[in-house]
Amino acid sequence: MRFLFCILSLFVAFNLCGKEINVTYPRAPLNLQLIVMKHKGLLEKEFAKDGIKINFHDIMDGKEQIRALAAGKIDICGSINTTSIIIAAGQNIKLKIIRAVCIPTGTLALMTTNPNIKSVKDLKGKTIACASKCSLHQILLGALAQNNMTIKDVNYIPMSLAETYKAMFSGKVDAGLLVSVEVVNAKKRGARVLRTAKGLMRPKLVVAVSESFAQKHPDWVKRYIKVQDEAMAFIKNHKHEALELAAKDLGISYQDAEWLYNNTKFINALNKDDIISLRKDIDFLYQQKLIPRKVNILSKGAGIEIAFENFVRNQISLCAVSFK
Repeated sequence: MRFLFCILSLFVAFNLCGKEINVTYPRAPLNLQLIVMKHKGLLEKEFAKDGIKINFHDIMDGKEQIRALAAGKIDICGSINTTSIIIAAGQNIKLKIIRAVCIPTGTLALMTTNPNIKSVKDLKGKTIACASKCSLHQILLGALAQNNMTIKDVNYIPMSLAETYKAMFSGKVDAGLLVSVEVVNAKKRGARVLRTAKGLMRPKLVVAVSESFAQKHPDWVKRYIKVQDEAMAFIKNHKHEALELAAKDLGISYQDAEWLYNNTKFINALNKDDIISLRKDIDFLYQQKLIPRKVNILSKGAGIEIAFENFVRNQISLCAVSFK
């Protein structure tokens, strides 16, 4: 009997050996659920009983997250903007959205240090930097369009968030699109906000996985969702502690973390307004030629399973992960 037990133990150990889940850990905007999940060890606690290791990867850029996911280096995008997902779908790279994270409308901004630039109209012929093929890029295009301009009317230079921040204060660019911590720090250094996302688009941050991961590990997906819900409950019941974790993680003051919190809508599910805005995003990105066709990420009667019971009906087809 003891011999049989040893054989079974070795069999279980062999099957658990090497199992891991790789999750991206973007530090902007304020991905509070993810911060709580990491620093409270919630994912590790959930999967430890199965011997599954959790690895966090500091990848912020949406394109880079999708590239890592497509290469099999990443299993779960812990927080990624839906603009990047739409553009990826236009390139036949399909992701499944399994949860929502936040609507950071107030913490994404087009900013400048140039005293001669008073409004978006003054950007004509000027040099502007921001990350490409993401929500920031969409905000820039929207702000220009609202002022009867296109990307051809400015000198647009694709840069990472960190590069944009540095370039703006070194005088290499006239304006840049910044997010959360960079917005806070830029204001302290005298930069001015020309435009936020408000009135231009509804930026949506979500959790996404590849189709193959969702099909291969539906139980893992379901458990990840459960853990994120636990993190949201922790934030609700222990807001001060959650913001202290965020402040330390992001290297900012508690007051700045609280400002980011107050200007970010934290969610676990997309609502009808979010779905409507996704349709508008697809139309706009098609008009701007960032996607070759109007991608079909919305479908009628998409099956919403138990884990998605608080998503609205007529939901994103990419969310319809079956756990049957």
